[in-house]
Amino acid sequence: MSLTGKGADGDSAVTLSPPSTHRTAALALLVSSHFMLNVDSAIIEVALPTIKDELGFSFSSLSWVANSYILTFGGFLLLGGRLGDVLGRRRVLTGGLVAFALASLLGGLASSPEAIILARAAQGLAAAVISPTALSVLVGLYPDRTADERAQRHKALGTLGAVAAAGGTAGYFLGGLLTDVVGWEATFLVNVPAAVAAAYFSRRILPRDSVSKAETHIDFVSAAGVSLGLTLLVYAFVGSDPTNLFAPRTWGLVLLSLALLFTVVVRQNRSADPLFPLRILRSREIRGANAVAALVNMSVGPVIFFLSLYIQQVLDFTPLAAGMAILPIVAAVTVSSRLTGPLLARLGARAVTIGGLSLFTTGLVWLGGISGDTYWAEVLVPELLIGFGGGFVFVTFTVCGTSGLDERETGAASGLLSTSQKIGSALGLALMSTVAATFTRGTGVGDLTDGYRAAMFAAAVPVLAAIAVSSLWLPGRDRA
Repeated sequence: MSLTGKGADGDSAVTLSPPSTHRTAALALLVSSHFMLNVDSAIIEVALPTIKDELGFSFSSLSWVANSYILTFGGFLLLGGRLGDVLGRRRVLTGGLVAFALASLLGGLASSPEAIILARAAQGLAAAVISPTALSVLVGLYPDRTADERAQRHKALGTLGAVAAAGGTAGYFLGGLLTDVVGWEATFLVNVPAAVAAAYFSRRILPRDSVSKAETHIDFVSAAGVSLGLTLLVYAFVGSDPTNLFAPRTWGLVLLSLALLFTVVVRQNRSADPLFPLRILRSREIRGANAVAALVNMSVGPVIFFLSLYIQQVLDFTPLAAGMAILPIVAAVTVSSRLTGPLLARLGARAVTIGGLSLFTTGLVWLGGISGDTYWAEVLVPELLIGFGGGFVFVTFTVCGTSGLDERETGAASGLLSTSQKIGSALGLALMSTVAATFTRGTGVGDLTDGYRAAMFAAAVPVLAAIAVSSLWLPGRDRA
């Protein structure tokens, strides 16, 4: 089953026409879209304890506010990226932004745990379209055929990373402020005007889509298979019992999802116009970028999740104070993201990534010593180390994961990179929750601290694995 599009230029894929407006305006719109997504994620994390109390969530079900988003986001990213390639990126990005506005409105009007979870799932679906499509538009606007063009792309991606991190900064602050002053509902509703405005300007600023004379299509059988397979894989971990991650149910779902994904790979390998071109994975650099993206996100997402809970439940900060207390991480990411482009040109991806991961690991090990004492003595400096290291790593794996590709493949590659990050986040949250639950032997402050401390130590393991992957697969200075 397929969806067909025909156009006027005779190419075999949908591509963006040459920019008709200044690239700076288009870049501003694209990074604003990522800014909005990061604001949304951070706002919800700060509001979680209040949502739990007001809507009657149990502690175990509270994670589904985050997990429902991760589940749909991770499961549909490859399809979201491919939709932009086939139907036109401006059209698909605009539709995704409108859908995100509607899902946010649903969340703001929710009055039950089920409605909140449904709204977050709908936001995840919309984000699965927005994130890879915006990234592929940016890559198309900034090619890397020459050294000067490559430097411009690195600068644009550094800007994307910095502004996206600033979205996290704003999100933690706004989340605390809105929850304290207005109510948790405002943390959803604030997205509505932002998404509507972004959809309006995407129609006016981004270059028009041009489609081909030759038929291009979406293989909906493969699309359904890969979405179901990835969703099952994410659900296997996020839906598992934190105290028994190795239950037969969990690994039965893992095996079922892998079998389904393998069937899709076989089908795609025989397809003349695949949903995801497997030849992309022949690049060692792209394989390395996706592996690092998955491993780092196994750590960073759960760490911020647990830090938010630790600061409020153990250190007894208000939501607003907790949001401000997490700002150093995202502020440091903002700074180091802007420095990454020049460092890549001088040192190469391997050195920059390993340096960033080393800072990241140091911060995590430091957090593993939290005792419930004070924020300033035990949390602030490791947050800065994690943030500075993370900024270097996030920009570098984005550059490596989208380099050397035909424009018709950038949507698929962007979708794959985003998928790697979300699958990593889901798996990491499940694993770290298991560790925290294992070491939390009661409900007192000391018991909670034991669990959070163990989770911080465990989060360093995938980062160490990312260092090994970087040394093997990412390019060195000779390929900078």
